[in-house]
Formats: sequence, structure tokens, C-alpha cells
Amino acid sequence: MNSVVKNVFAASALALVLTSGSAAFAYGLRGRGGCGGGPGHGLLPGGGRLLDALDLSADQKEKVQDIFAAHAPRFHTLMANQKAAKQAIADELLGAGTVSQQDVDAAAQQASQATTDLMHERLAVALEVRNILSPEQIQKAATIRSRMKQLHAQMQQLLGGRQED
Repeated sequence: MNSVVKNVFAASALALVLTSGSAAFAYGLRGRGGCGGGPGHGLLPGGGRLLDALDLSADQKEKVQDIFAAHAPRFHTLMANQKAAKQAIADELLGAGTVSQQDVDAAAQQASQATTDLMHERLAVALEVRNILSPEQIQKAATIRSRMKQLHAQMQQLLGGRQED
């Protein structure tokens, strides 16, 4: 395989990886089941399943849905920005013209900023949801997270993978 074909293949693979992440995140936004499903469950660590496990009251479920609904327009905007930034990288790498490191760096900076903005919005939602939980529910969430980390470590050990902290 000559070097031109290798470079085109590598650029294509990179572009595919960069553009595929936003679709997976969008799926998480749609949420499912549990305390009403709807936008936002994929925004929290553990998503809707974690909220289901916390046995939210009817009032808490309503407040969670209100939080998700209030943030949904901003999420759609941020996801569109992230998708456009990733597409710009793919366009740079797979375009017919020459591409400089400055071109790629500028596109990467835009993608990085879009990802950071999206993360900040996710954290804002998570904090708002956390603020409606009782201390007991927060403790239960912490216990679930700890147990999930232990299970993950056991899976890695059983499968012979490297263990993470």
C-alpha cells in the first residue's frame, strides 16, 4: 500500500471516529423509560437507570423533567455546534486542497470548545438534578457508583484487561 493510500485511509478513519460521537450522545439525550424518559436522562452519569434506582417521588420526577425541558434547547444548539465542528475537521482532512497544521489546529480548537461547552451544560443539569435529591438518595447514588466501579474492576480482571483506578 503506498503512502498516499495510507494517508487517505488514516484520514478517513479519523473523520469517521470524530463524526460518530455526536450521534451516540444524541441518543443519550432522548432518554427512555423510568421517571418519564424524555430529554436529558443520558446527560447524567448512569442516566435514567440511576434516577430509576433512586426511587424519585412524583414531585422530584416532575422537577427532573422540568430541568431537562429547560435545558433541551441549549443542548440541541450545543450538539449542532459540536457536530459542525467535527464535520469541519473531517472536511479539512478529506478535502481536495492542501491542509496545514494551522488549519487542523483551528478546526480542532473549535471542536474542543464545542465539546467543553456541551460538558458544562451537562454538568449544570447534573447539579440541578442533584439539588433536588435527598441526602439519602445522594448516598444511594454514591453507593451504586462505587459498586459499579467494583464490578467494572472485576470484569477487567476476569477478562484479563488492565485495571483502572
